[in-house]
Amino acid sequence: MVTLFHYGVCWLTFHWLGEHDLTQLPRFFYFMNVTGSTVGYGDYSPVTTAGQQFLAWYQMPVSIALFGVVLAKISTQVRDLIDRNVKGMKDFSQYQQHVIIIGWHVPHTKTLVECILSDQKRQNGQIILAVNDDSMTHPLQEYKDVDFAVISNFSDPTEHRRLALKKANRVIIYEQSDEQTLTIALSIASQVKEDCHIVAYFDDAAKAELLDMHCKNIECSTNRSAEMLARSMQDPGSSRVLNQLLSPSMGATQYALKVPAIEPTNIAKLSRHFKEQYNAIIIAIAHLQSGDDVILNPPAETPVTSGMYIHYIASERLHSSQINW
Repeated sequence: MVTLFHYGVCWLTFHWLGEHDLTQLPRFFYFMNVTGSTVGYGDYSPVTTAGQQFLAWYQMPVSIALFGVVLAKISTQVRDLIDRNVKGMKDFSQYQQHVIIIGWHVPHTKTLVECILSDQKRQNGQIILAVNDDSMTHPLQEYKDVDFAVISNFSDPTEHRRLALKKANRVIIYEQSDEQTLTIALSIASQVKEDCHIVAYFDDAAKAELLDMHCKNIECSTNRSAEMLARSMQDPGSSRVLNQLLSPSMGATQYALKVPAIEPTNIAKLSRHFKEQYNAIIIAIAHLQSGDDVILNPPAETPVTSGMYIHYIASERLHSSQINW
C-alpha cells in the first residue's frame, strides 16, 4: 500500500510539473522501477528543473528504499513458503483424491511411496506424508508428488481439515506402534468419505481383529513373515511369486477394480473375457471394499454383479472404463 501510494504521489507530481513524457503509461512504471532498482538506463529523465529536484530529493531516495523493502519481503515470503512445506506446516485443504500416509519408518515408508508412484495408471493424486513429530523435516523432498505434514493431534478436526481428510481417496496408517495405529484409525474412520479406503498395519494380529470388529471400512494388514517362510519351504519359489504380486515395478502383479452397473454374468464368462481381451487372470472376488468376504478362486458359476470387487493379475492396471463389459 505504501508503494502504491508513493507511485501515485510521483505520478501526480510529475504530471503537475509538466513531465508528460514520464507520466505516459506504461512508461511511468518502467521509469519508476528502473530508478528504484538503481539501474538507471538514462533513456528517460525529468527535463524541467523542478522535476529534476523532485527526482533528486524525493522520488529516487524513497523508490530505492521501497524497492529494497519489497524485494526483502518477497524473498522472506518465498522462503517461508518453502520452509512451511519442508517443516510440514503447509495447508492442504484444497487437495482432492489424494493419498495420506500416516507414520514414518526407515526404509519402509520410502519403499511404500515408490511402490505407489511406480503404478503409472493409478487414479490417486498427490501423496501427503503425515507424522506426529515436530522435530522432523520433509524426508522425501526428492519426490515432487509427495508433500509433508507435521500433525499435532490426529484427533483434531482442524488437522483433519488441513489434510483434506474428507476428500482423500486412500489413507495408509503405519505408525511407530500398534497402539498409535489403533488410536489414529479409530479417530479418522468416521471422518473420511464413504468410498475412501483405509489400510492399517499391525504387528499384533489381536489388535487388527479388534479394529476389524469396530471399523468395517478399514482393511487391516498384519505381519505374515512366518506364513511366507512356511509356504516357501513347502512350495519352493512362493516368496518370489508373492513378491512380484505385491510390487507394481516387477511385471505382472495383482490389482483390483469395482464392477460398474452391468448385466449379471458369472466368473466363467468374465474370466474368459479378461484373459482373451486383456491377458488378465481373475483370482478373487469380494463384495466389501475391505476384502473381508473375499473368495479366492471362485467357482465358475459364481455370479458377478454390479458393485463387486474383482481381483486380478495383469501386466498393468485396468480401469473399469477400459473394460468392454
